[in-house]
Amino acid sequence: MRLEKRRLASLFLTFLMAVAFCMGYPPAKASNTADPEIYSEKQTVLKGSPFQAVFYFKHAYYSSTYDIVIDVNNTNGAISLGEKTFSSKKGEIDKETGEVNTDSSKSSEDDDSYYKYDYKLVIPEKYMKRVGDGAGTLKFTIRYYDSNGAKLGTYLVQKTVFDPTGTNSTEENGRLQLQSYRMDHSPVKEGEKFNLILTLKNNGPSACNNVMSVLDPSSAEGISIHGISDTQYIDSIAPGQSVNITYPMTCLSKMVTGNYTVSVILSADELSKSLTSKIFIPVIGTKADKDAVSNINESKPLIIIESYDYGGKPVMGGKEFNLAMHFRNTNTTTQIENLKITVSSVAGTDDKSAAGAFTPAKSSNTFFISKVAPGSSFTEQIALIPKADATPNSYGVTVAFTYEAVLDGKREAIEANEIISIPLVQSDRFEANGAELQGPISMGDAGQLNISYVNKGKSKIFNLSVKLEGNFSTESPNTYIGNVESGSGDTFQASLSPLEEGTLTGKAIFSYEDANGNVKTLVKNFSCQVIAPQENGEELGSEPGSSLDASKKPPLWMILTGAGVVIVAAVVLFLVIRKKRKAKKQKMLEESDDYDEAS
Repeated sequence: MRLEKRRLASLFLTFLMAVAFCMGYPPAKASNTADPEIYSEKQTVLKGSPFQAVFYFKHAYYSSTYDIVIDVNNTNGAISLGEKTFSSKKGEIDKETGEVNTDSSKSSEDDDSYYKYDYKLVIPEKYMKRVGDGAGTLKFTIRYYDSNGAKLGTYLVQKTVFDPTGTNSTEENGRLQLQSYRMDHSPVKEGEKFNLILTLKNNGPSACNNVMSVLDPSSAEGISIHGISDTQYIDSIAPGQSVNITYPMTCLSKMVTGNYTVSVILSADELSKSLTSKIFIPVIGTKADKDAVSNINESKPLIIIESYDYGGKPVMGGKEFNLAMHFRNTNTTTQIENLKITVSSVAGTDDKSAAGAFTPAKSSNTFFISKVAPGSSFTEQIALIPKADATPNSYGVTVAFTYEAVLDGKREAIEANEIISIPLVQSDRFEANGAELQGPISMGDAGQLNISYVNKGKSKIFNLSVKLEGNFSTESPNTYIGNVESGSGDTFQASLSPLEEGTLTGKAIFSYEDANGNVKTLVKNFSCQVIAPQENGEELGSEPGSSLDASKKPPLWMILTGAGVVIVAAVVLFLVIRKKRKAKKQKMLEESDDYDEAS
């Protein structure tokens, strides 16, 4: 009998311990790995210039056994990318560790001037060109894979290669700038002499002294400096002043038609390092080159888009905008006639923009100009509407030209086209519901905070994080969530422990980046009552010694304890009754035996 009692009591205690363990065991926290660090030296890049950039990545999570795929994107239209995906398997990403000196003015003994990296990516100038006025900021989506091809993680970082002005953003290196350049006539024909005019500007608050300009035409085969040194000096450039420098140039008699790149290196006493810029010289030649790519037709008049303007900011899906284009006849001797310009949208890579992201509004997509005089320019504009559901990206607009010109006494029909890039974004609709924090909370206990969030926009949001502030303590004051796809959501949860009686107040600050790289925040406030610690048998909010309020439910631990007491009492009562019944039955049997013997 005693053994049976012990077994029942042991089973009941085991049950209570299991319930307490399940109720009190904290949920496991997901471990978050920090995003990679990235370093790249800023450059001076003029609009219309191709350029090369080297990016160095450092990541504590990374292992040399991983395969790497990096997607590169520019959302504000400042950079045109001819290649957007790079892979370590193709040899495009160097997985050898190393270090790079981030400050040439310091020696190798200065550890803080060296950046140690795990792998690097070189994007050559054939893949990148500055086409817009915004900052040259690139976004890198980095994916790691194991040897079996299984994805291990995805990370997003970004880096600014050049600033909106095209110069380095530091005060020192932003002082002196190659503001513009031009030729005394363009395009240049093979065998011709021409003047290259550079305009330098001092953007700083004080004078730039002993300014030196070095022209390097070594990469432009067939073009050279004529009659003077490659180095020219200026004693001083006052604050805000612009100064012109002229280089006489010459071309070989036989050249391939194309754009030729030369470099300009600027230095001054006030600059710790020199500034390098690239400029382009269009040449019309007769030398054959089947691989040459050029927009210049020999002896034929060429119509080009000198500049275009869509408002300076990425256009919004579903909202009309004006595209203004400034055209020029580059030929200084031949008139263009019967010019027809057709604007059409280039198909995107996703299903939503397969037919193009832009459609004309309020007008036709065609312009007609009867005559364009040699060397003259004109401006046309068209209203366009971006698709309301297009995936955020930069989309192309094709501008096609058909026109006539009289060449060698004969009228010829000529066709040409150009593609311009316009960044498109969608409206941001990240929402978080009201914060739920049940109270009152007794001092020494913790309350559960729940906030549901959802991305109702058509664009993914990046690097979502939540910061908690208030008169409480919590294990997770800063929580990184990551990227949230369009249409997705979840619930943020945190356990809050009050620091004092009275009112617990706080706020949850949601921070994230939209599709355009802008950091945005959303704040949700919350509060609840905090009361003194409660004695056993007391209801939260009751006075000591007072009876329980029937309208309020007791806490769970009280319910479990009461249930346990009832079960134990029931078991004991059952055993006692059973024992008494057995004893009574035994007594009746004994009396029956005595009766039988008496008979």
